[in-house]
Amino acid sequence: MYSTTLGTTTTPTETPYDHAPFSSEGAVRFGAFILYPRQHLLLKHGEPVSLGSRALDLLIAMAARPGELLEKSELIACAWPKVIVEECNLRAQIVALRRVLSEDETGFEYIVTVPGRGYRFVAHTEPYAAGSEPAVTERLQSLPSLITRPLGRDTVLQRLAEQLQHTRLVSLVGPGGIGKSTVALALGNQLAGDMPHGTCFVDLSEIDDDSRIPHALAEALGLAASSDPLREVVQHLQQRRQLLILDNCEQALDGTALVVETLLKWTPDCAILTTSREPLRTAGEQIERLLPLQLPAACEHPNAEQALGYPAIELFVERVQASDTAFTLNDGNVADVINICRKLDGIPLDIEIAATRVSAFGLGPLAELLDGEFRLQMEGRRTAPPRHRSLRATLDWSYQTLAPAEQAMLRMVAIFNGTFTLNAVRALVEGDPVLSGDPLPLIESLVDKSLLIAHRDDTLKYYQMPKSERLYALEKLDQTGSTQRLVARHAAYALAVVKKAASQLDAVVPEAWKNLYGAESDTIRSALTWACSTDGNQSLGLELTLAALGLGPYRDRSSRPRVEQPAAQEPLRHQAR
Repeated sequence: MYSTTLGTTTTPTETPYDHAPFSSEGAVRFGAFILYPRQHLLLKHGEPVSLGSRALDLLIAMAARPGELLEKSELIACAWPKVIVEECNLRAQIVALRRVLSEDETGFEYIVTVPGRGYRFVAHTEPYAAGSEPAVTERLQSLPSLITRPLGRDTVLQRLAEQLQHTRLVSLVGPGGIGKSTVALALGNQLAGDMPHGTCFVDLSEIDDDSRIPHALAEALGLAASSDPLREVVQHLQQRRQLLILDNCEQALDGTALVVETLLKWTPDCAILTTSREPLRTAGEQIERLLPLQLPAACEHPNAEQALGYPAIELFVERVQASDTAFTLNDGNVADVINICRKLDGIPLDIEIAATRVSAFGLGPLAELLDGEFRLQMEGRRTAPPRHRSLRATLDWSYQTLAPAEQAMLRMVAIFNGTFTLNAVRALVEGDPVLSGDPLPLIESLVDKSLLIAHRDDTLKYYQMPKSERLYALEKLDQTGSTQRLVARHAAYALAVVKKAASQLDAVVPEAWKNLYGAESDTIRSALTWACSTDGNQSLGLELTLAALGLGPYRDRSSRPRVEQPAAQEPLRHQAR
């Protein structure tokens, strides 16, 4: 297991703050105290003072305007932005603040009440600038540098930084290879100057035993071995403002959730960022789903210069040029590059691995190879974590974390080439020897684990599996020997849908008809493709074709899906390979 502490790891008693171990911009001194607004930190005689974030917000607001009357409404807006609270909450925080400040040996009263109006900070303040800041350089040098910049992630990094100002737990969720660890590390670097006690980065990818999580965290924080590591971690963090990044939590989600909930309860100034393929589902969790890199829409045909404005294209070109300096994106090859990135769904790891194969195969042949097993066999960086050395390794990692029923459901829905509905899944599950009951919980679980994508329009929810995941799941399905049985059941369902749709053409208004059957268009097309193939069912194909032809008078109406007999294509089980 690789784990490292970013920033200082010593306790306050071991290293007094004789000088600022961080930027002193905006810091003020009053009495025995030094207030660092940017770091949200109050020191007394160089040691951190335990004070809640609301009370600190009030102190920062008042210390910025010493001697001025701050109305109660203004202070409430400062400490509880966009939240309606009673004045008693303000009084409670002022009491807590006064209690801390009254511990000054001089007995000076720093905050004066103006009855019926508000409060005034009456201490003499002066700007504080550290004479030297050698610890700044040391802290920055201890942060692992990003070897590659995270393209297209500026907006999410800004949003995460803002969330951690107001929420103490944020979970960054997404499929394997989407770039969660890269974004988390980039955020740790970005916030290093704002966290007076540093950022602790812990990789949990090799931990599958819940009991090992506190030990890993204690080790990362530089704490001595203990029989009760979680207690040691809590005591260490109770008076520290620090960001913990717990990376790759999916192997031990239950244990991680318990540790995180304990830290949130007993370390009031500690912020936590987790990365995982599914949420922790613990109290106080804010979920940020990391999306694929942006691509040109299917209707867009940008030239080379315009295409480089899309992060997925920029990443692909950058990685190709890293292994072939002569490569340039031009108007002649931009369509092939866009095609490749679309086939890879904008997933950064997939794009990076495929880009290294351009010099060997060329753009056009590579795009064709991505439709087959070569896609999963491509290998990435030699030094990458084992789970990221190939697309197959990444998907093996995800598949192994699934329960047997989830694995069976993933294999089953791989039959669908494109979007599919819950009704279609129910038709496949009916009578299945492995799966029984309502499939919705398993489908939603696969969505949570970032293996399926959920879409919703005005009236209907439907699903889709990313291409790499589908190719992998089809392989697993083939190994069970049940592919042909499922394909036939899938085609039978499509036939039933087409017959019912044709029977209701005149009975249902166009918009309602679209809502009922539009989401089944991909199912019908792929069933037609299989039924008319050499491996298909010719009689079922003929019946399906004749039923689909009954939709002919309506197929050109924009409010309804276009259903046509497909040209000769590969069987359904090989589509999108």
